[in-house]
Amino acid sequence: MSYQIPQLHGKDLELTLVIKNSHFIANLRHTVGRGECDIHLNDMRKKYPDASHHCWAVVAASPENSTFWGLSDAGEPSGTAGKPMLQVLSHCGIGEVSVVVCRYFGGTKLGTGGLVKAYSDAVKLVVDACPREVKRQLSHIKLICPYDLSGRIEHLCHKHEAIIDEWIYADELTLALVIPTSNIPALQTDLGPMPLANILPAQSI
Repeated sequence: MSYQIPQLHGKDLELTLVIKNSHFIANLRHTVGRGECDIHLNDMRKKYPDASHHCWAVVAASPENSTFWGLSDAGEPSGTAGKPMLQVLSHCGIGEVSVVVCRYFGGTKLGTGGLVKAYSDAVKLVVDACPREVKRQLSHIKLICPYDLSGRIEHLCHKHEAIIDEWIYADELTLALVIPTSNIPALQTDLGPMPLANILPAQSI
């Protein structure tokens, strides 16, 4: 399985949308799991303690895994903040991501429809600006081969983006590899002409 995640190098991405003097500060972070989302929310409450609302939405795993979705209106009228925020976030194709929108009330009520649009647009603003990278599932595998094949095996590891984590020396050479799971079948095919080289069962990480 592969999907897009934010490419923020440990930093937050923050942009502000102003509507009728109300400021909607949208802060996006790469978060893995709901626990990191809670940290994100607490960080934003500390950063903007005087904001009238701290609304949030999270897609804490792969985009299609709704088990790890979450939202909160944080005191806004029910359904006007968290739900439209999650609607945008869950359809943008990014996983492992949370967005907190801190609102500073500008003195003019926006109404139910206005709030829905404001929170949606705030999330769209920060999502559209978010750089992305592809996350691929990795597996730990062990490859056993005669010592005289080590050069050819090392070349195949490089070809299939397998990182040699450990060289284990015994009667035969065993290589502990970390490899993109989707690349294992192609590696196995290339090993086909070398009947003495075998892959042990994979363990996903």
